[in-house]
Amino acid sequence: MRVRRTTSRKGLGRLTTALIAACAAGALATPLALAAQAEDAPTATAAGKQGDRLLPVPEVLRISSGPYAGFQFCGDPAGDPVAGTDTPTFAATLDSVAPPGAPEAGPGPRRKVSLEVETADGQQVIRKEMLSQSSHDVLYQPRSGVLDDGAYRWRVQVKEAGTKTPWTAWCSFTVQTG
Repeated sequence: MRVRRTTSRKGLGRLTTALIAACAAGALATPLALAAQAEDAPTATAAGKQGDRLLPVPEVLRISSGPYAGFQFCGDPAGDPVAGTDTPTFAATLDSVAPPGAPEAGPGPRRKVSLEVETADGQQVIRKEMLSQSSHDVLYQPRSGVLDDGAYRWRVQVKEAGTKTPWTAWCSFTVQTG
């Protein structure tokens, strides 16, 4: 007596084709669903009017102690950044269209940025209004002698065409030169 296979090659081919078609349909449907969801989401407003568009709040606040030290990110579960210099570089991503630090094809539009640095107890140390060097990132390095050893916090805000983003959350850090 001969046992017949339950799955023929023809049936297996149909199953494979059906799986590929289902994956392709899912790959097409997912971005469309996300786009529809994004269109329904409320937009940020400057004066509280629905539908007004505003730049996104800057993201990815980070600090570096020097050109070869790399950046320490704010909000890291390992703890607040520690700068080993009194002239750390403060950096923020203004538009999250590319990974932080990614080069831009062109300079893009420069952004008006406000930066504040305070002591941990809220005493203002730096208030800087500047133009970013690109549309993607802003960098600022204070001159020597402005920051003493101790605990600080900093934040940024972007201004454009008479509107402002909300301030970023405060980023706490410590200057420890000794």
